[in-house]
Amino acid sequence: MKKVAIQGIKGAFHQEAAIKYFGNDILIDSNPDFKSLVHSVESGNAHYGVIAIENTISGTINQNLKLIADKDVTICGEQKIRIIQNLGALKGTKLNDLKEVRSHYMAINQCRDFFVKYPGIKLTDASDTALGAKSIADNNLHNVGAIASKHAIDQYGLQILEESIESDKLNYTRFYIIKKSDNKIVNEKGNKITIQLVLSHDVGSLANLLNGFQALNISLTKIESSTIVGSPWKYQFFIEVELNDLSTYDDMLDWVSKQTVQSQILGRYQSCKSL
Repeated sequence: MKKVAIQGIKGAFHQEAAIKYFGNDILIDSNPDFKSLVHSVESGNAHYGVIAIENTISGTINQNLKLIADKDVTICGEQKIRIIQNLGALKGTKLNDLKEVRSHYMAINQCRDFFVKYPGIKLTDASDTALGAKSIADNNLHNVGAIASKHAIDQYGLQILEESIESDKLNYTRFYIIKKSDNKIVNEKGNKITIQLVLSHDVGSLANLLNGFQALNISLTKIESSTIVGSPWKYQFFIEVELNDLSTYDDMLDWVSKQTVQSQILGRYQSCKSL
């Protein structure tokens, strides 16, 4: 049975993404944070990891890109899921009773518009959406609510006070599927590649890189810039490209190598089209 590392506990959106990608026949390895998740995979404790990388409201989780780049893991897949955030509390609690609401900071960010109407409610970060719900149940907190999935609210015996409180109903999170690096194994059918790279400060260096992708009929689907710790005012890029012709992979590698000061392939995998 596959052991899959996630951030969070039962009921977390990471668990939902893991089940959607691998199916129900998996053993979940719960981790308190993203660093622990990646370490579980890198150390061989878990066969795979499922790690959130971006949300359509909150944006990219840059720390996770850096984690993957710095550790001995590789991206081998991706999964997208619709995120429906619900407000839950102990049974019998009413919305006006709430003094505090707990959840992961990204879930809070996705729901801030809802809480504008309730300025008296304190929004408190928790390490995980499901953990916020569990803490309310475990401590019998009648004036505290949690932002979480329906599954998490049901799992810990809470009731839903308000359904779907996220600011944008087109709320999706994309997750990378990661495994321990093995340079001997390459997914030759993967049409999507994630790359970390550093460019020179020469005029047109980024434009030249992208022009080469165009010539190879390669689509740029994502680009993020990030600081480099220890090198003030120098930046690295994290990019994702899709091959429209799988045979251009080697040419793409050669082009990236020639156009960059430093580059690293973080993974080649099949893009996720379905939600």
